[in-house]
Amino acid sequence: MILFLKQIGILAWKDILIDLRRKENVLSMFFFSILTLIIFNFAIGENPKAFRQLIPGIIWVVFLLAGVLGLNKSFAQEIDNGCLGGLLLTPIDRGTLFIGKLLGTTIFLILVQVLTVPMFILFFDLPVRHFDILIFGLLAGTIGFTSLGTLLAGITSTLRGKEVLLPILLFPMLVPNLISVVKITQYAFFGGDRIDLQVGWVYLASFDTVFLVASYLLFDFIVED
Repeated sequence: MILFLKQIGILAWKDILIDLRRKENVLSMFFFSILTLIIFNFAIGENPKAFRQLIPGIIWVVFLLAGVLGLNKSFAQEIDNGCLGGLLLTPIDRGTLFIGKLLGTTIFLILVQVLTVPMFILFFDLPVRHFDILIFGLLAGTIGFTSLGTLLAGITSTLRGKEVLLPILLFPMLVPNLISVVKITQYAFFGGDRIDLQVGWVYLASFDTVFLVASYLLFDFIVED
């Protein structure tokens, strides 16, 4: 177990170091989020209260698009540098490789959220009634996205037009996850029915579990091909 955790930590730290040195990944994700935030800020119109109700969905659309940029760049740099082939030759389980990649992508997307969500709150004067629900909702939604996204990024990484193929495959499969996490985020900001919140948590936990387990099991076949 200790060896397993150590291998995951090394793989995730490798991705983090590469992204910190090159700075392309995190900067592109962050500036895309900020640019989208500014555009929506100018698009509020004459009824800011009605527009404010849409912010939870807008936040997750921004994160998903920024996350796709990160997923594409993550696998592209592995293939361009020949690192992926070297990793496959090492005596580690392919599932461990998957979790390492997932963890590295998750950390960077959470970093973007930490930098971006406060700006959404300040720009649009959003109330945060349940701060703990907001944090856990962002974390759970991010894990669901990165688990499936890492698998699909591995599938499309060697294909022509991978930048287009990845979102085409990923976004339709994430719709149930996205609906649940938007409802949870909306409750964290504005409150609402506790029953809807509980249903959202059940669906989100179910989809996250399915995506995580299925991606872990299938990743071995993906990288071998």
